[in-house]
Amino acid sequence: MSDQKDGLSRRDFLKGSVATAAAVGLGSVGVFTHAHAEMIGPNDTINAALIGVGAEGSMLLKKAVKIAGVNFVAVCDIQPKHLQQGMDIAKGAKGYADYQEMLDRKDLQAVIIAAPIGLHESMTVDSLRAGKHVLCEKMMAYSVDGARHMARVARQTGRKLQIGHQRRYNPRYRHAYKMIQDGLLGEITHVRSQWNRNASWRRPVPQDSTEELTNWRLYRKSSQGLMAELGSHQIDVVNWMVGDVPSAVVGIGGLDFWKDGRDIFDNVQVVFEYPNGVKYTFQSLTTNQFDGATEQVMGTKGTMILSEGPCTFYREPKTDEEIWESMATKQAAGGKSGIVLDASKSPRLEKAAAEGSAIPELENLKKDAYTLEMEDFFQTLRDGHEPMCSGRVGMETCIPAIKANDAMETRQWTDIPASLYKI
Repeated sequence: MSDQKDGLSRRDFLKGSVATAAAVGLGSVGVFTHAHAEMIGPNDTINAALIGVGAEGSMLLKKAVKIAGVNFVAVCDIQPKHLQQGMDIAKGAKGYADYQEMLDRKDLQAVIIAAPIGLHESMTVDSLRAGKHVLCEKMMAYSVDGARHMARVARQTGRKLQIGHQRRYNPRYRHAYKMIQDGLLGEITHVRSQWNRNASWRRPVPQDSTEELTNWRLYRKSSQGLMAELGSHQIDVVNWMVGDVPSAVVGIGGLDFWKDGRDIFDNVQVVFEYPNGVKYTFQSLTTNQFDGATEQVMGTKGTMILSEGPCTFYREPKTDEEIWESMATKQAAGGKSGIVLDASKSPRLEKAAAEGSAIPELENLKKDAYTLEMEDFFQTLRDGHEPMCSGRVGMETCIPAIKANDAMETRQWTDIPASLYKI
């Protein structure tokens, strides 16, 4: 591949795609195009495209092509092998190495972006201004200004912008959220979560690629590291459950084990403070996978452990037993007896089932969260509802993750002023 500009060139990427994206985006804040997107009816087929057919992108595409009423007319990637992979998955889609050329298509209505984080801002802004609706993978942007810019342009253009924090669409998480809203935990005071792995995070570099293109997550010029790729998912969950956004953060991290040329931290531990006094502790390791990935929400009446598998509730000893507890499935852990929350059971659902009514929630339990988030994205284009993980929600997750990195870098208490969350 030459260094000439053909879509995103290697030179652009290696010289710092993040800086390029920031220059393009921030230099044009407040200037936008009212590109007109064709109205989409409830029964119309939506023409879509996907940018970035790597590991994440190909996984999404395999699920997205199965969604009824959506036709993938294009895929885009600067690496020929990835591009061919995309065309093999989306039969009949045209392949592009230059996403700008792809955006010139008048029949294209929606774009899924699964490119490296440093490209999210420029690709999203260009897509929105071209009149396309956008589902952009997490984390929203490499910088605070980039995230705010994306949300601002979505508002200015009137196009939908959804960010890929799929836990918001997981029926188990939604069931847990409803129970928290109903007061099951009492007043939430603390949250702790971890995303621990025992792996290097490094991928082998194919002959037709480069270290920077394949392992971009391991370098600061193109990655915000563990806070972005893992922590942002859990920050999003905590913001959702607590109903607020962090106002300060302190933390410590280090590059202490993987001495292989990377320059991002291989372990991080941070504590966020919320305006109402809630403290949230996050940990991510790459040398020990104990506890895996869960969020533990602690309130005055009990604790809820959330995961992509079962979610469990542990009542505080002095709290009165819930009326339904005697009928619930129990699970022992660490000498404590927990109740497994079953999203398929509620008086409303049981009544609907007895009446033979369709129950979307039960059907959703059979689907993975990635499919559900993409189905909801395409549904927003049909009925106009706001995505559960909108540009604003994505921004409110992105900003704390970036400020956590700042806090670990400076080893100082770092305020996150409310003004940063304003679009």
